Amino acid sequence: MLPNVDRLSSGSSPSRKWIAPAIGVAVALFLLAELNPLAQISSGYAGVLTNFGSVQPTPLAPGLHVVIPFYQQAIPVSVQPQTVTSDETASTHDLQQVTTSIAVTFHVAPADAPDFYQNFRDFETLGQRIITPAVSNDVKAVTANYDAEELVTKRDAVDAQIKALVVASLAPYHLTVESVNVANFAFSEAYSQAIEQKQVAQQQALQAQYTLQQTQISAQQQVVQAKAQADAAVETAQGQAQALLLTAEAQAKANALIAQSLTPTLLQQKALDKWDGTLPHYLTAGAPLPFIGTTPQEQTK
Repeated sequence: MLPNVDRLSSGSSPSRKWIAPAIGVAVALFLLAELNPLAQISSGYAGVLTNFGSVQPTPLAPGLHVVIPFYQQAIPVSVQPQTVTSDETASTHDLQQVTTSIAVTFHVAPADAPDFYQNFRDFETLGQRIITPAVSNDVKAVTANYDAEELVTKRDAVDAQIKALVVASLAPYHLTVESVNVANFAFSEAYSQAIEQKQVAQQQALQAQYTLQQTQISAQQQVVQAKAQADAAVETAQGQAQALLLTAEAQAKANALIAQSLTPTLLQQKALDKWDGTLPHYLTAGAPLPFIGTTPQEQTK
């Protein structure tokens, strides 16, 4: 029996030699997987290196970096544009309540990523602690300088002032502000109705003024037309009178010429040409003979 045991023992010894190395490799692979010494920083991010939680001032560029397990950690911080939106209510110079929405778009420069992570950790905290309060104060400061109506009529100036204040307020926190968008100002319902009524009244006044101007223009046109008609009538009457005068003068000249040409002898001759030779039965004493022009006594002489 002993030889058989020896043979079995001697036959299994080669496999036992690989057990320890295999376990070592497995442990190494496990530790390599769990304690990965490589850290990857993607494009659009900056890496923040910490040594036992202490933030190091030099950021890690995008790429692959070696970190010491347990001791170091590489934390990615986005350097892409971020937007924080807040709804703000403020009072105007004429004590009207106005509500607006402000959207601030910004980004963290890669060099400022360690400082950002050390102070805020994430963008939600930054928005709650810094951006929203700063925007609220800046909006209140600007709107207090304008009447409610001016917020609409001077919109560009209001937007520019709000943006300038927001940029100045966020400058100490190493944030690069790209844009500050101000939504439309919303007023109370009562004030909105008052504005609408005022606009309606202004439109009605403009319409009345336009109607008056049109009436005045129409009246002026009628006056011009009437004057033109009167002038035309006068010119016509003067023309007609001138024509009648010329006609009368011509007729008078013609009559004068005719009168000059009609001598008694010619008239008597014309009468004799038309006389049928019949004498009147009775003649008044001293009356001239028809178409002769002499009395009977003148004829006896």
